[in-house]
Amino acid sequence: MKTSKLYIILGLTLGCISASAANAVAVNFVDSDKFTDFTATSGVRSTSASFVKELSKFISRKMEDRLPPGFRAEVVITDVDMAGEFEPWRSSGFDDVRIVKDLYPPRINLSFRVVDEAGELVIQGDRKLRDLNFMYSVRPLNSDLLRYEKTILSDWIRREFRESALT
Repeated sequence: MKTSKLYIILGLTLGCISASAANAVAVNFVDSDKFTDFTATSGVRSTSASFVKELSKFISRKMEDRLPPGFRAEVVITDVDMAGEFEPWRSSGFDDVRIVKDLYPPRINLSFRVVDEAGELVIQGDRKLRDLNFMYSVRPLNSDLLRYEKTILSDWIRREFRESALT
């Protein structure tokens, strides 16, 4: 009986903590239909909605770990150019295959702002994220379609939101 009460209290506490953390980061994509490149295959826009959802969850999760308690952040993604390109001149069988070379690095443009618990602006800015060495920073067996984009976002979050930068 005591053990079940402990689990209930622990569950409620963790639920409250995760609920407050989930509201700490808002991620918005502005005109994702007009992004430079946000598709898994040539000309297929249906995957952009799943990419928006996946990157939103990824950014929220990573930033929540970095924000002090009570702080809130808003990230607005204005453009995504995924690593690689479609090279339709290769042959008819390759027009829906993304060719990843160091010639086609991932790019993400975004703006952000962080406010403290009193609503005071702590940090804000616009960033153009690029990684010209992206081919050397990701494990080759990773099959995530957004692995390069997630890597540059992780690097940006780690650099931008160090604990010393927010206090």
